[in-house]
Amino acid sequence: MEAPAQKNYRRLIRSVLIHKPIQREYTLVVFCLLIVSALAVGFVIHTTIRNALMGGGYRFGTVSPYEVMTDISYELIFRVSLILFVTLFIIVIFGVFFLHRLAGPVYRFQSVLRRISRGEIPDEFRLREGDFFSETATDINQVIRLLRENREKMAGVRTRLDEAIKRGSSSGQASLLSEIKEAIDRLG
Repeated sequence: MEAPAQKNYRRLIRSVLIHKPIQREYTLVVFCLLIVSALAVGFVIHTTIRNALMGGGYRFGTVSPYEVMTDISYELIFRVSLILFVTLFIIVIFGVFFLHRLAGPVYRFQSVLRRISRGEIPDEFRLREGDFFSETATDINQVIRLLRENREKMAGVRTRLDEAIKRGSSSGQASLLSEIKEAIDRLG
């Protein structure tokens, strides 16, 4: 007997972008923050060296160039580290708020689907303004409406079956109707 063929689960380039608006916004903001950070680092390096060499209190006559460059490198390390720390802080803060707009809807979907799987029909819901996946929320609300309509239709069928069983003309028909009602009751 042959072994079942394994499926190839390699990620295709087109499947990397699963929700383009989210990924585009996050990538654009992080890219812009890193560009601004790189420009700030370049500016700090340029002005620190310029100030050291053009009148920042350093004189090559009384101070060795090694001491000047050592002072410059310490100053550069501090300034560049400060810029990178601020950039990292901004990215973390942005990430928290951005992911809140992403995780909030996912949490709502999970709770609604959990209630549906337990047999409940929850109320329709709305997402906050600015949250992602609003089209998915609309689809889930449509499913909730369909479930509610089907439950109402099933209640109507049960009522009509109860009436038919009560009227029951022959024992064969009454038992058949009872079996149908039991099957409908098992469906929900």
